Amino acid sequence: MPRLLATARTILIAMAMTVVAAASARADEADNFTCQGRLKTDALAPLDGWINARINEAVAAANEQAPGRRPCDSACLVKLLQERVGRSHRKGATLVPGSDLVEWAKAAPAIERCHLQFRDTIYGAKAYDKPWLFPFLHRIIFVLDSVQLSGRVVGLDKLDHFIREGLDHWRLTEEGKTIAESMAHEVGSPSKHLQWTEYGVKGASLTGVFAYADLAAGYFGYRFWQRLLALDVPDGYIGRERDGHYAVRRPFTFSDYVNDAWDESINCSTFTPALGREVTAALEVRHLGCKPSPSLASLPDSALYVNPTTRH
Repeated sequence: MPRLLATARTILIAMAMTVVAAASARADEADNFTCQGRLKTDALAPLDGWINARINEAVAAANEQAPGRRPCDSACLVKLLQERVGRSHRKGATLVPGSDLVEWAKAAPAIERCHLQFRDTIYGAKAYDKPWLFPFLHRIIFVLDSVQLSGRVVGLDKLDHFIREGLDHWRLTEEGKTIAESMAHEVGSPSKHLQWTEYGVKGASLTGVFAYADLAAGYFGYRFWQRLLALDVPDGYIGRERDGHYAVRRPFTFSDYVNDAWDESINCSTFTPALGREVTAALEVRHLGCKPSPSLASLPDSALYVNPTTRH
């Protein structure tokens, strides 16, 4: 009996650790299918405003100077921009980092959000949103709200990828990797389930979803950070005045970056077999389905983030 009790306790501890680990590796998804047609107000203006405010804060901080001293150097400005625009926080008990932009957008009164009860989403066949059921369901899915952004339905999770993964891509390319190599690192390997990649715990191995739209948002986030952190380039945001002060040359807008590849109902995700059957059934009930657009193939570096089965 003591040995049986010890074994049972070991199993319970292992299950508890599995639940904690799974919850800590929380990955968010979106349901753009169910949200189609529900949003009437575009979130472009307030989201653009948040980014532009953070850029202006960083520039103002860089221009601050003690008597007789010049503004901080370009490396200092780059650091300030990463801190202000790319600022992240730890999300609740899971301690998974998320961008301040998304945390603000979740409650901003100026932003209309499509909020769904989990059971009403395309993932709602089982209670995947209950982390304590992970040992039995082998899946955890949390669904974030969606917004209309530059005329497209976009999950708030895409804004996290734009800010956070985009910045990661920029940093890796600064270290000498190509964007293709950085994106391959983000994709990961189907056989390595515990890595922080789209095949790993950020996607398929935890949620059962491999979201090409996540990759797309990260890629275009990289293009944004490229332009933001380069001074005095033709299409950049910030330049230096003759007196050494920095000035914003042009405003940021998400409309320069958002496109059909950000939308899972166009840039189709793939699923593990069981979840795929459940999602297919849910879409059939709604008379919906993923509808790839020929425009995806014309996007820059589309092979890095567009579902290869839908590229033409």
